Amino acid sequence: MVRLMCVSRFRLVTLLCFLGSLCGSAWAAAAEPTQFPQQARDRFAQGEELRKKGQYQEAISAFEEAIKLGMTNYPRVFLYRADAVRGLKNYDAAIARYTEFIEKFGIEESCRY
Repeated sequence: MVRLMCVSRFRLVTLLCFLGSLCGSAWAAAAEPTQFPQQARDRFAQGEELRKKGQYQEAISAFEEAIKLGMTNYPRVFLYRADAVRGLKNYDAAIARYTEFIEKFGIEESCRY
């Protein structure tokens, strides 16, 4: 079990280091999109606040609802959801979410976030 946790953490750190080195300073904040429904934006904003407070499970639910309400093409909601999963120390699931983020938006688009 301990060995598995170490391997999972190593995989997560490797993935994050890869993204960081690939993207460099391109992780700049983008303007909030106004093309998404207000309800989706509200849930996304709520998820951000919950994630910042360390209420990761609630944040994940808010991000998933924002996606369902129309933010399926907004990379940041997927990235922040992955961050919240990582906050729960569920490293294998976090890796899966980060991988989904990269596969959905590609490396170049992902590096903007």
